[in-house]
Amino acid sequence: DYVNNDNDPYDDNGHGTHVSGIAAASGGIKGVAPGANLVMIKVCNFTGSCEDNDIIAGIDFCNNNRTKYNLSVISMSLGTTELFSNYCNNDVLAPSINNAISNNITVTAAAGNNADNSKISSPACIENVTSVASSTKQDIISSFSNRNSITDVIAPGSNINSTNIIGVYEEKSGTSMATPHVAGIVALLQQYKKEESNIRLTPLEVENALKV
Repeated sequence: DYVNNDNDPYDDNGHGTHVSGIAAASGGIKGVAPGANLVMIKVCNFTGSCEDNDIIAGIDFCNNNRTKYNLSVISMSLGTTELFSNYCNNDVLAPSINNAISNNITVTAAAGNNADNSKISSPACIENVTSVASSTKQDIISSFSNRNSITDVIAPGSNINSTNIIGVYEEKSGTSMATPHVAGIVALLQQYKKEESNIRLTPLEVENALKV
């Protein structure tokens, strides 16, 4: 927990619990990869506001503990109010994210919810990030979803039923909900390749597989 500087990354907002369930819930509702293990890192406060230094610290934790926890993917359902039409490789988060990519960790991030069809938020706009826009369950781009020519993947993000911090299930919508769908797929892809041929896909290979 880099917000409160302790070892108890308790969810006091609800957003993290919902997206975690989409990726890996194993109860009454199954996530995309229900057998996956999660490493929870709190970088946003109870209002959902996130400081760059806390996000960087969270990514760096993943880099420093990638072997200990066998980390294969970082899921980032967060973004800036400023939007970008092109790659934002000078972003303050880019060095840590690029380090994760070099450590063979896929980084997924939400494109944002401004209904913009030419710009996306940061860190999704960083070139090495797998940026995720949202679709409905009818396979139509969600009306709220940002997307543009550098957006990599579109995944379900409208009216997604998932875990809630008060112990029930709740529907939420957003590119935040689409992003853990992709993260769960990454976990399944890596598990499949390990069992099939004992290899680990690179983030580029993962992204290419998602685009097939």
